[in-house]
Parts: sequence; structure tokens; C-alpha cells
Amino acid sequence: MRTLVCLLTFLSGVWAVPSWQEEIAVRDSLRYLPPNMRFREMHRLGLCERSAVPPAADSGLQLLGKWGGGPSEKVTGRDSIVFLSRGSEVVAISFADTANPEVLSYTQVNGLVSRSVLVGDRLYVGSTGSDPKYIDVFNVADPANPVRLGSVQTLLNDIAVQDTLVYAIADDSLKVFNFADPENPWLVGACRDSGYDISVCNGYAYLGDRWGLYVVDVRDPATPQRVASWGTFIVSVQARDSICCVTQSDINNNLTFRVLDTRQPSAIVPLGMLADQGGYDMFLDDSLVFLSGAFIGSGYEFQILSIADSLQPRLIGAASTLGDNWGVWVSSGENRAFVADRNEGMQVFDIANLGNPARDTTLLAAGSSYDVDARGNLMVVANEWCGMKVLGIAQPVHPVELAAVDTTYSYPVTHAVLLADSFAYAGWYPWPYFRAVGVRDSTRPEMAGACAGVNTAPEDMVLRDSLVYIAGMRRFNVVNVARPREPELVGSCNTQNGVYFGLAVQDSFAYLMSGRLQIINIARPDAPVIVSSTSLGGASGIAVRDTFAYIPNAWDSVRVYSVADPAVPRRLSAAPCGVWPWDVALGESTLYVATSDGWGVDVYDLANPGQPVRTGRASAPTDIRRLHYCNGHLYAAMWEAGVAIYETTTTEISEPSLGAEVGHTFAVRPNPTRGLLAIQIGSARQQPGVLFIRDMAGRLVNERRLEPKEGSVALDIRSKPAGIYVIEYRTLAGILRGKIVKQ
Repeated sequence: MRTLVCLLTFLSGVWAVPSWQEEIAVRDSLRYLPPNMRFREMHRLGLCERSAVPPAADSGLQLLGKWGGGPSEKVTGRDSIVFLSRGSEVVAISFADTANPEVLSYTQVNGLVSRSVLVGDRLYVGSTGSDPKYIDVFNVADPANPVRLGSVQTLLNDIAVQDTLVYAIADDSLKVFNFADPENPWLVGACRDSGYDISVCNGYAYLGDRWGLYVVDVRDPATPQRVASWGTFIVSVQARDSICCVTQSDINNNLTFRVLDTRQPSAIVPLGMLADQGGYDMFLDDSLVFLSGAFIGSGYEFQILSIADSLQPRLIGAASTLGDNWGVWVSSGENRAFVADRNEGMQVFDIANLGNPARDTTLLAAGSSYDVDARGNLMVVANEWCGMKVLGIAQPVHPVELAAVDTTYSYPVTHAVLLADSFAYAGWYPWPYFRAVGVRDSTRPEMAGACAGVNTAPEDMVLRDSLVYIAGMRRFNVVNVARPREPELVGSCNTQNGVYFGLAVQDSFAYLMSGRLQIINIARPDAPVIVSSTSLGGASGIAVRDTFAYIPNAWDSVRVYSVADPAVPRRLSAAPCGVWPWDVALGESTLYVATSDGWGVDVYDLANPGQPVRTGRASAPTDIRRLHYCNGHLYAAMWEAGVAIYETTTTEISEPSLGAEVGHTFAVRPNPTRGLLAIQIGSARQQPGVLFIRDMAGRLVNERRLEPKEGSVALDIRSKPAGIYVIEYRTLAGILRGKIVKQ
């Protein structure tokens, strides 16, 4: 909490236009604010501004499935059913058997969940981070099968619900929506008051803001009107009957829990107070107040207060929590308190003894997704705070969380992952920084080996044959994983700049990107040598194919460089993005660019590799940290919103069946093939062209120039491994594409 208040105090000062390094630092700091506060601060600092560039109608990407695991924010429930908001999903859990809680369902939403409220059989979910933002309502009469009833689009910090009225506060207003007909909700009224936290009671809305507590008369929801304000910097608020409980911070960053008399809402009267107590969220149950997020001494606490005497509130019991907790809900009949912990998922406390609450369960931990890799039916995710996640994607529409690797450290940070056969490789913190994980049994992954010689935590990694190339803090390392249980450092060299956002490897060169493009000769893996270093300002990720390097600029474009001569990279062009691009990935003939502020993925056609042409955009719940392309699917690690799986459609390759023609001009027979095949070109054979065959990693397998007189072409790929290959025929008239399957 002290960190939160210090950060907000800093942000409340005069803000100059930041450099790209400063903006990255500010964005990273804002990640540690509760979502309702985070959105408003980003907007206030101009970090949420959207470009005027409209999304294209056809992105060529279709969202196939999503694992929405991220930091836990809020929790609500009914009896023994609990709904935990984490990342961009809401998880329904049954505690009917308290010793064996059962996950019933995962409900995905469009943005980061800032608040979920259960009223009867309806679950209202407010989301921030995406563009646009939504209030969604679900029927959860059967919590194992939630049914979406409707939604409304609105900017959002927090919501409160009374009957069928939903009160939403955004960065500049309070809005009242009526969800009596959830398929067609409508705006009832609005006023120019806002805040971070909202509670509604007896026809009045209480809004907690850094400038104070605002009391808004909503007895006529069509004409809400502020009638009073009190105090400064209200962190959380909860009203009931004739009192309102708030957590307040003073100028010295000290927290105070206060009870306010609201019998006359236009004239609030302070009653009792309790110094050095408070939290991000609170739950009122009769004369008890349950608080989460209180920072006491050197750690966070879950607290239980009594307000039986509103003039003298008192602390009854407290228990330390594992991390930074932002939400709390209590099932008094079950003697359980449920705390949403940002880093540790949901902590469950036994409160049968109010004076000594005891933590008895922790589950569903998920942090920020930094990196992702997939192979076959498995996906691994580098998950900050929670080590590495292993997910099953046999059905990509519904990724299944199978296991988590190493959550025993208090600070397990993983920023990079690779998946190969029955092993995964992960960059780790703390030491040893490079680890091999056995995933043959994906439900029980095991630490298999580590390389002690890697002396900096990996930020990005590339696997080629049996060598892993690693970009870390001011260091480039090469590790031999021919024996995964005994990985061995082969070579390394010092590099410039700090954290590395991107790494690409092609032929005998490695390309590192961190605001500076550094090209390293790896012809001798035991003696890597930097051959060039080019300053590119705020550039981040990188993708390389043939002689072209694609580099997202920190501001609003993707730069294309020629690396035909690695000693002298040469800028060729820049394709506009309109928003901050973070990372890039290459499809067969397409460039994918991860953009910030919830824009999602920009798609560029590479018919001319030196001049990318933007063809569309696919949305995402929030910023995307890393992209990975494999076998016609694009995987996006979305910071706090988990991982999205996109299926490539329009802008990718067509799928020819046996003997079928692609665009009536192109046919492959037989397909699938054991290696011998014939390719027939139809009406496009008026001009000479070039035929390319690439594997799914984009590597060139075969290239052949064709003259118009040739009616068909015979090819032999019997020496190539079984798998899917991309065939492409280029002429001045256009490009024909298809897939061939080698058995």
C-alpha cells in the first residue's frame, strides 16, 4: 500500500512528455495498481490515447481460444460457490467439499476484470484494459455453465449493482445502466463525477477518489447529482444502512480506517477511526469488516475489524498474506474468507475463530504472461511470479491449465520459455537462471536440469538444433541441450544496453534488439562475436527472414532493415502502426505486430518483403508482450490477460485437398504425399515465376524458377522430414499459395 501511495503521489505532480525508456518504466509501475486505479492513471498521463487509424475490416486472424489467467483482482460468491476474477477471466469454484475445492468453469471476457458482482443468479463483470471496455452479465444459475446474457460498452473503473441497475464509474463520469432486459441494456442517466471505488446504498452512490469521497444522489437514476464530498484520497469504500466505511491515506502515506455517519448523506459526520489499518477492498457482514490489502510493517495482512461500536472500531484478528491482495469476500455460513491475491491466486482463510484467522488453502495462482511457446498439444507460458505454466491445447478453443512449475520461491520470475519434444527450457529467477523441465507427463512436470554457467536471467531464447541462444541482461549466451538433463554453457559474450526485448537467429547470425540492433556472428558457438551495433531509439522485438529484419519502433511503425551485410544494416522502409508496437512474428507470407493499449495484433502482407502493407487488425484484452507463430496459429502472451490463440485465415495460406485447385490456378497431386508430387499451374502461367517451398518455421526448402512453357513441375521432397510445408508461386501478376502434407 505504501508503494501504491508513493507512486500516486509521484504521478500527481507535473508530468513532462517521457522518453520511451521512461514510458516503459511508468507503464511497468502502473501494473502494480489495482485495475480500477490503473486505467484512470494511464488515461490521465496520456498513455491510453488511441490512434486515429481505424482498424481494417479483415484482419486475417480469428480468435480461436484464450487462457485468461492473470493476477487475481476481485472475488465474490454465494454460499459455497466462489467467483474469482483473475486476468481476463472469471473462475467459478465450488467449496462444497472444503478440503477439495473444485473448479467448475472459466468464463472469458474481453478485457481485464476490474470487478465482478453477484446478484441472485446474475454475475456482472466489469472489464478494463481492452478497447472497447464492457460490462457483461452472465446467468450463473448453473455455475459450471455460465451463459452470457448481454453487455454494454463503456469506459470503466469500477461497478456496483442494485437490483437491475448497474452503476459504473469511468475516468470522467458516473453512469447508470438498466439491465432489466440484459440483451438490450440502456443508459438511464449520468453525471460528471468519478473515482476508483464505488458503493451504492439507500439511493446514494459513494465514490472513492484521490480527491475525496463523493456522495451522489441516485434516487432518481435519470438525474444523478452530487450532494456532498468529504476528505481526501479514499482508497476503498463500502456503505451499508446509515454508515459508510472507508480506507483513507494521508499526506505521509499512512492508512486510516474510518467509519462515517451517512444518516444525512449531504452532511457526512466522521464517527470512529483506527490508525494504520485499511485495505484495497472491504466486505461488511453485520458488525464485522473484512479488509484485504492492508500493508502493516513489512508485509500485507488480511484483517477483521469490529464496528459494533462505530465510535471505536477495533481490530479483532489478522493474518499475514502471501502477497499483494486486492479483493475479499466472506461466506459467513461457511466460516470462510476468500482473498484475491495478485500473485498467489486465491487464499482461503478459516475464520471460525475470528481472533485467529488461519490460511488453509491457496489455489489458481497466475501472474503476468511474458512469453509463450507451443508444440503439438502442449503450450508453455513464462509466467512472472508463478514460474512456468503448462497448458493442454488439444482443443485450442478451450486451453486447459495442466500444471505450474516451481511456485516455491517468493519471487519466481520467468520471462522466456521454449518447448521441444518432451522438454521445456525456461529463463528463471532466482539462480540458476537457465533450467530444463521435463514435460513428458504434462500434468506432473519436473525440474530436469540447470545450467549454472548462465549468469544473467534470459529475456528471450531461440532453439536451433541442440543449441539454445539466450539474450539476457548485457550478456549473450549459447547453451548446448543435446543432453537436456545436463545443459552446458558453450559460449558467451558481453553486449550493450540492458534488458533485451527480442532475439532472432538465422544461419550463422543472432540478432538482438533492445533499442539497439546488435548482430552477433555465431558461426563458432563457442566464440560469438558482435559484428555490428546500431542505435534504433525505442525499438523492441525483432524478426528476421532471408535478408530482411523487421523491427517494431517504440512509437508508431515497423522498420524494415536489410541485413544482407550484417556488418552494415541498412534501413529500407517503415510501415505505420499508429500505436506502440511491442513484438513481431513472421507467418508464411505475413508479418504480425503486437501493439499496446489493447489494440491487439496488426497484420501486414509481405508480398514485397521490403514494403509491408497493413491488411488488418485483431483485438486483444490488453497489451501483448510476445508473439509466437507455429503451424498456422498465432500465440500471444498478453501480460496480465493470459494467452490468446489466433487462427490464421484470410491472409494466410489456403488448404488444398487432394487434387483440388487453389484459386482455380494451382493444384498439387497427390496431397498428402510421400515425397513425389506434381504441381500444375493454370491461367497464371502467362508469365515466368518462382516456386518456393518452406517448412512451417519459414526455412526455405526448395526454390525453382519456372518458364511459361512448362505445364507442370515434378518435385521430390522424400529426403525432407514428415510434416506440413508451404508452397508459394510468385509472378508479377500475384501470388498463389497452398499447403502440402509430407507423410
